[in-house]
Amino acid sequence: MTSHIKNADGTFITYIMKSMKTLNAPLIQVFIRPLSSPLLILADFREAKDILIHGKDFDRSPSLGDLVKGLTPDHHIHLQTNAAWKTQRRLVQDLMTPSFLHNVAAPVIHQHAMLMIELWRAKSRIADGRSWAGNDDINHIALDAVMAFTFGEDFRHSMTRPNLDAVRRLDCRAIDKLRRGDRDEAVEFPEGEIDELIQATLDLTETVGEVQGNPLPALTWAYVNRKPKIKRATKIKEDYIMKELRGAVKRLNGGEKEARKSTLRAALQDTFVAAKSEGRNLSIQEIIGKHIPYLDAAIEEVLRCAGTAPVVDRQALVDTEILGHRVPKGTIVTCLVTGPSMMTPGFAIDEGLRSPTSQAAKKNGRDRAWDPEDMTLFKPECWIVGGEFDATAGPQLAFGLGTRGCYGKRLVYVEMRILLTQIVWNFELLPCPTALLNHKSILITTNEPRQCYVRLREIRLKEAGD
Repeated sequence: MTSHIKNADGTFITYIMKSMKTLNAPLIQVFIRPLSSPLLILADFREAKDILIHGKDFDRSPSLGDLVKGLTPDHHIHLQTNAAWKTQRRLVQDLMTPSFLHNVAAPVIHQHAMLMIELWRAKSRIADGRSWAGNDDINHIALDAVMAFTFGEDFRHSMTRPNLDAVRRLDCRAIDKLRRGDRDEAVEFPEGEIDELIQATLDLTETVGEVQGNPLPALTWAYVNRKPKIKRATKIKEDYIMKELRGAVKRLNGGEKEARKSTLRAALQDTFVAAKSEGRNLSIQEIIGKHIPYLDAAIEEVLRCAGTAPVVDRQALVDTEILGHRVPKGTIVTCLVTGPSMMTPGFAIDEGLRSPTSQAAKKNGRDRAWDPEDMTLFKPECWIVGGEFDATAGPQLAFGLGTRGCYGKRLVYVEMRILLTQIVWNFELLPCPTALLNHKSILITTNEPRQCYVRLREIRLKEAGD
């Protein structure tokens, strides 16, 4: 595994997928930690779906808790499905309702998305056809938006605003310096100063990377949380949260690719005729109020292909069986999100080895499968059935399934809808130079791209509307 990661520039997940293909096996075991049970790896959507939705023999595994427990020791995301989990979910259940998402979260996300659009317009003019790294800008806007709708409209901390100010401060001499060199080289823009609270948040989230892949996570967390830098960041975070909580109580008491990119742009322009003719940006009401099948399909396909969360895992509560193999109680089963049957053709599996509910689903016509001829391609059209978007058109595990599927799923869809719409509405996404098109990832908390560059041509909205 170490040689694969080093020599092939891969990750643990790419090593696993390579091993499964070599062994021609949809279920393998991997020994990760000393003196511990092996980890079972499953690469089959039908059995994964059966475990996640119908599997009463399985529950949340401790793997996620190992990864984040040092930051959030009692968060519902890693608790087993018990009374404590149910109590926490009841406390936050209103946060994923359409009312909160559309009336509270979405306007804030839209506001910050427009700030990023402003930043990218400034960068695209300076870059003058050159590429630049866009992943940090996207990550920053996501953090800004979540912090803002969490703490309210008076939250003034930001990562994007200082960066925009830094770009705007560039004079002609600085711009000429940035443009020196080959046009196929990426432009490196200056960044603004990060304030104390945002820096503390970043320092704390980065600690997860120190624990990822460590065979002794509890000891690692004990060491990491004793670092002076992390202790200081934790105090800054806790002090700010308590300050905001006291303020909230006071307010409460006081009464208070080119063809597909063109297809998506055409779908947006055909839907938002008034905004196009008026040469303006879209309002939040327009973005969340219109049904656009191709936009929904593009978002779903991004989630299918990206593999942001590369695995979904569960722990066996009792002795059980998967594909004819005995699985002892306590075993962790990890289901690949972008493996065979998801992004590449699945393994040939004897139907008799599958679980009864999986076999029944196939007999009743509820089996989903992608066309093996083009399932490795990015193809939003695969989610369009009869002219409409169909979220059940094929296998998808981006958010898991069942009771313990991702709680923030609806928020992600709202955020992606706003951001993708505004990017495509304001820019043409041009191909980057070959040297900047590495599609490999690095596994930290999630799969993150090793390279994420954008090369944009600004769309002049007034001209587009004329």
